[in-house]
Amino acid sequence: MEKQDKQRLARIGRLQRVTNWLRGRGPLEEEPSDFEKLRQEIEAARKEWAIAQQHIDHVCEPELIDHAIYYLEAAERKYGYLLREAKKRYKAQELPSPEPSL
Repeated sequence: MEKQDKQRLARIGRLQRVTNWLRGRGPLEEEPSDFEKLRQEIEAARKEWAIAQQHIDHVCEPELIDHAIYYLEAAERKYGYLLREAKKRYKAQELPSPEPSL
């Protein structure tokens, strides 16, 4: 398919969404792409990991130390899994090239 055809189809799709929204048939917002969903999951997991690190630094009760360690290890594993998944999808060319976040 040529570039012009793809652009034309994209415009038609946008016009259909606007028309449907005006007729009250659904939201105008587009569904986030798989890349965007994965990026959001990675960011949430990174924040969860940072919170777990802070939690383990501030836990005072001996009974809560095991919980803090479990929480930290679970957050690390989730974050690592999502990063590996993004890398795997990038290598398979399912995702655009990553942008530096820091």
